[in-house]
Amino acid sequence: MNPARTGGSLIGKIGSYLQIFAKDPSSTAFVPLAEAYRQIGLLDDALEAARLGTKMLPHFSPGFSTMGRILGQMGRIDEAMSAYAKALSIDRQSQSALVGLARLHLIRAERDMARKILQQAEEFHPDDVKISDMLIALDLPRPWAEIKQASQIQEPVPKVEAVPEVPGEPIPTATLAEIYVKQGLFDKAIKIYQDIISQSPDNDAARDRVTQLQEQLSDKAEMSADEQPSEIDAFVVKQSTAEAEVVPVVPEMPATSPDLQKLPNNSSPLTIFKSWLNAIKLGRTNV
Repeated sequence: MNPARTGGSLIGKIGSYLQIFAKDPSSTAFVPLAEAYRQIGLLDDALEAARLGTKMLPHFSPGFSTMGRILGQMGRIDEAMSAYAKALSIDRQSQSALVGLARLHLIRAERDMARKILQQAEEFHPDDVKISDMLIALDLPRPWAEIKQASQIQEPVPKVEAVPEVPGEPIPTATLAEIYVKQGLFDKAIKIYQDIISQSPDNDAARDRVTQLQEQLSDKAEMSADEQPSEIDAFVVKQSTAEAEVVPVVPEMPATSPDLQKLPNNSSPLTIFKSWLNAIKLGRTNV
């Protein structure tokens, strides 16, 4: 097929979709519009179209699948995974979201996770050729891997912390929740697990995970509170500072002034200060 004709055809489609989208911003035409932009390499325009469309239709799963595909092509893997997870939270059987998420795990060399997602997708779509081909390709022998392994010196393999999985839930949703946990975003992780529980009320493992995260969030809040000074300590410091600021400073008086020598010992500072000024005045007059 002639690439020039293909590009021209896509541009013509983009024009048609733009007209539809301009007349009705809530139309699902933003999905083929964003896809056409993606195919000709205008990824920024594709992403903007997908974001605007999903904002207008926040419960339209294909829109988030399209966004995940665009973000993946841009190399923004974590954001792409989040988009696919959102698509699957709306429709857990979404073929495009499951396949797209599996591809992202393959990019990360996470073949086992990709295989689990594809097996789950095959249960929903047993006649899908793309899914079956990907599973077959994953199970084919890889002689280059064996050659590479034999040529390398055996070294201790660092232990990789596994992402905990909750039985009976969509895999990508659990993955996203645990990504939030590693980032310290416990509130978002708890929200995802609560969504899982609302879809599967018998999921005891998800309930246990929510309890664990809530306890961690509570401990974190208590630690932050312990680092702040109490109200009593703050009052004591403030009171001490105030008292230190009002201590009167009595200037040193000339000892030779007769008026000052006549003052009683219990004279007020104001009286002493006035006598001191008079003594200075008399001294200047006598000069």
